[in-house]
Amino acid sequence: MPIDPKQSDEEFSDAFKSWDLEQLYLDLAEAKGKGLTRVEKLYLRGLLCYLSPNEIAERLHVAGDTVRNYLSKGLYRYIEALLIQKNSNVQRVKDWSRVPQLLENLRYRLRPQPPTLTGTSPQEPSFFPLESPSQATPFPTLQAQNPSIPILSRLRQWQGAPDTSVFYGRVQELETLQEWIRTDRCRIIGLMGIGGIGKTTLAAKVTEQFQDQFDVLVWRSLRNVGSIESFLADILGTLDPEGTLSQSVGVPPSVSIQIQHVMTCLHCQRCLLVLEDVQFILQSHELAGQYQPGFEPYGSLIQRIGEESHHSCLIITGWEKPKEIAILEGQTRPVRSMRVKGLGNDARLILEERGLAEPQLWGDLIMAYRGNPLALKIIATTIQELFGGSVNQFLSQSTFYLGDFTYLLYKQFERLSPLERDIMVATFSMSDRRPRDSTALIVSEVEGSLGRACRRFVNGKG
Repeated sequence: MPIDPKQSDEEFSDAFKSWDLEQLYLDLAEAKGKGLTRVEKLYLRGLLCYLSPNEIAERLHVAGDTVRNYLSKGLYRYIEALLIQKNSNVQRVKDWSRVPQLLENLRYRLRPQPPTLTGTSPQEPSFFPLESPSQATPFPTLQAQNPSIPILSRLRQWQGAPDTSVFYGRVQELETLQEWIRTDRCRIIGLMGIGGIGKTTLAAKVTEQFQDQFDVLVWRSLRNVGSIESFLADILGTLDPEGTLSQSVGVPPSVSIQIQHVMTCLHCQRCLLVLEDVQFILQSHELAGQYQPGFEPYGSLIQRIGEESHHSCLIITGWEKPKEIAILEGQTRPVRSMRVKGLGNDARLILEERGLAEPQLWGDLIMAYRGNPLALKIIATTIQELFGGSVNQFLSQSTFYLGDFTYLLYKQFERLSPLERDIMVATFSMSDRRPRDSTALIVSEVEGSLGRACRRFVNGKG
């Protein structure tokens, strides 16, 4: 369906408020060798409104492939030529999300900018008001202030990330996370839940789907993390391997400066950081979200990522929610969290893979273990080995078997405050029987206690 000429002049008009389109049209026309068409101008304005090709296509009622072809064969090439003309910097434009940042670096943006990073005291970092995603505007990059600084090359470092070739369900969760990243531009996403529930696999799956929209991808586990200094040095070794940005700001490598350096990298281009197992830097037996002694600067880093305006994203997984996320999150804020629950009916795929019998009883087994993928894998293996794959024989036993999952539950129970542990012990002591779904009750109570600890912290109760 052809685009109406009148519509093409009016659509995505917000771009006129923030960008010097008149000059940009002229410069791109010079790079092209002739004037831009109405359609090319239209698609360019859509990109400068931070819309993806699919979103532009939906607004204009055209096919997504049509928009992508126009961009890949036309506008992206003109922008590359413009970059060469302006600063002799050869860069390939392969992803739509880079276009606004590249053109901002060339000074085509009109909107007044907040105070620059280089003018900020490292000891007293300046925080900007927490904006809703619809209000957020790009932060001025260090390269915009100094065009001689090259944009970091695309990097992917997935140390310890799980294989997602086998993935069960999670359709609704993936749709929500896609909306948070693509549409709402969330800066921090917390995936919280009991051990074995699938937080890490979910994080890996969503980042796999969005990897082409980020310039730098970094995955790190906090399970055996060292000092904050070594952690930041490791992250900076990926975000700025040549030390280009560090040399530009010319500061000593103190913790505050390292954090400032990380923020500069996040401002310079779109980075995706995934930190799994955040509970290992949090304090046990205390209110949820408190850091172990010496790990408090991790909270400062999380706070700055959540408060400052940029287009990068941090995904955190763990049993508990860091206090900074609990304070900053909101349904219309760029900081969100999701409580990852069991698989539900999709867990039947796990039992089918293990070759269990009596599929009519699988629902009872899934309910008993709250759809926890790890627990179900352990139990399914036990059923196959000890009961010949018969779910009925297993369920007829008077005591449910937890196997290695017992240790995981115990570790989470051990993290609870003394009061919460006393309540849980009393709850089960008052029960004269152990119903078939007692395992589900155990899992539910452990998960609920962790959640209550976090809510008590947020509400200021002790």
